[in-house]
Amino acid sequence: MSQNSSAGKHVPMIATVTANPAVDYTVTLDAPIRQGAVNRTAAEHVTAGGKGVNVSLVLHQLSVPTTVYGFLAGATGSMIAERIQRTQIPTDWINVPNQMSRINLKIKSGDTVTELNGQGVSVAAPETDLLLQKLQKYGDGDYIVLAGSIPAGAPASYHADVMRALEGKGIRFAVDVSGEPLREALACKPFVIKPNLPEVCAFFDTAIDTWWDALPYGRQLIDLGAENVLMSLGGDGALLFTSEHRVWHLSAPHGTVRNAVGAGDSMLGGFLAACAHGKPLTEALRYGIAAGSATAFSEWIANLPEIRELLSRLPQPTELI
Repeated sequence: MSQNSSAGKHVPMIATVTANPAVDYTVTLDAPIRQGAVNRTAAEHVTAGGKGVNVSLVLHQLSVPTTVYGFLAGATGSMIAERIQRTQIPTDWINVPNQMSRINLKIKSGDTVTELNGQGVSVAAPETDLLLQKLQKYGDGDYIVLAGSIPAGAPASYHADVMRALEGKGIRFAVDVSGEPLREALACKPFVIKPNLPEVCAFFDTAIDTWWDALPYGRQLIDLGAENVLMSLGGDGALLFTSEHRVWHLSAPHGTVRNAVGAGDSMLGGFLAACAHGKPLTEALRYGIAAGSATAFSEWIANLPEIRELLSRLPQPTELI
């Protein structure tokens, strides 16, 4: 089920599912945090957070139809809904009674960010069934992004169960989870997964010193079921592995990192936006790097001019043999 763009071409719809959205409370300190003492903030920033939410923010900037789905609860849930409503991105929330959406505290001190993330709401079978009913509108050629942590108390197979429930509809799934939920999702053969280097190390219980050392593990993720693997490497850019046993690398552009939060989500958003517009995977990698880097160089999720500026000076990816 797709929408027509103004040019008359079919642009797939992209649903993003954030089971655990949050109020992101980001504080900046002028000095290193002192444990057991009173610390004063130099700046504060409150936003609606969650991996899927961030992906939709980038898709919206890049003119791809997107709708945000997820579970909200309590006053903090209302705050999340209100802040996303300001962006004019369509949402279709499911309200969970007698709970409260989580608050994630992010402490920026110098070049480091320390995060303290809440558990989030627990979701019963009726709420999950309602989510699946809402996602039935998507079909051949559309994308569904399953990103971030699973609901509190849910099985590791939560995202995989959603994929199985929608199997056979021609939906392309993009998965950004880690650990056992990723292992479960790989069995459902997602269109793309987006691990970062630390997540790859944890998944395979290994140490990886350089991005070059990550090559065999990216290939193993393809063997485990992923159609494509978009592996973010921080300042070293990203690797793209495909089921055709091809691998590309593209370095990140130079710039001053102001905000690492949401950069990986932005990379996935840029990648999927290019795919939705029918661009080849190598160009999708360029869009991913541009969007991810633009967010890293910004105070928050990057806007269209920032993404375009970086895209204009990115080279073509290098294919690795």
